[in-house]
Amino acid sequence: MNLDFYRNFIAMVEAGGMNRAAKEIHVAQPALTRQLQVLEKEYGAVLVKPRKGRHVLELTEAGWILYRQARQICEADSTARSEIATLEEGFTGTLHISLSPSLTPIIIEKGIRPFHRQYSNMTFRLRESYQIPLAEEVRRGVSELGITNAPLPDPSLFHIIHQEMSSLAVIGQKENPLFSAKDPLSAEDLQHQALAVSRSTEDMVKQFFLQAGIHPRILASVDARSSAIQMARAGLAAAIVMWAPWETIPQGLAIRPLRTSFHQAITVFCLKGHQLSKGMVRFLLCLHKELGRK
Repeated sequence: MNLDFYRNFIAMVEAGGMNRAAKEIHVAQPALTRQLQVLEKEYGAVLVKPRKGRHVLELTEAGWILYRQARQICEADSTARSEIATLEEGFTGTLHISLSPSLTPIIIEKGIRPFHRQYSNMTFRLRESYQIPLAEEVRRGVSELGITNAPLPDPSLFHIIHQEMSSLAVIGQKENPLFSAKDPLSAEDLQHQALAVSRSTEDMVKQFFLQAGIHPRILASVDARSSAIQMARAGLAAAIVMWAPWETIPQGLAIRPLRTSFHQAITVFCLKGHQLSKGMVRFLLCLHKELGRK
């Protein structure tokens, strides 16, 4: 099947009709009608509900299935072309990475920033998602590399390139007496402190306090780790987050570890059997160097 048929079908769906799609992608409306007919014949199913006509599109169930798969097919084609261009032309093209949202600032600071200084022609497509969809994007080839702070749903499918351990720590304003020392804090030390926690650490935090028989004062439970840190920056609460030793402490803030055995692995992985593109290999070398790794 001609990939342009898939791309144009996606355009029809996302534009909401053939006339609008024809104007946006500069393909005549009769040609789009013929392409839709070819797709319906190819897959042996009606893709658009007839009562709505071919100008205002309302997809059938089969139409929605094809739309989702067509997007995957076109993304895979784009990824392949990008990797081949990188191989043939040197360090140009796009690196596709799926990662946990809380890790994005670290990867930008420790990976993308120094890499861009050396290879300014390379671009990035970052997909921020959680555990299962993140791993699925790597499995399908939508992203070449995955970086997650949660366990992989099916480790047998993936090759682990690198793992880094992070631990629970408390972040707050330097002026807070809580941060006058550097040794690990206990639950008792924090029982009167307002706290901000992220979704990925909330259960661990509650268990940490439960073990000491203390009910924590959680002022805010947020989706992103960066939001918990922002609460600390605003002086509203101390943020309890997972923290890796190579991270940079935000300006004006201080950090202390917790006296706990709770740890979390940050995992860099790709699909098992996949040969990383030349650009991705150089990106990982740059990242490892910034993290102080050989």
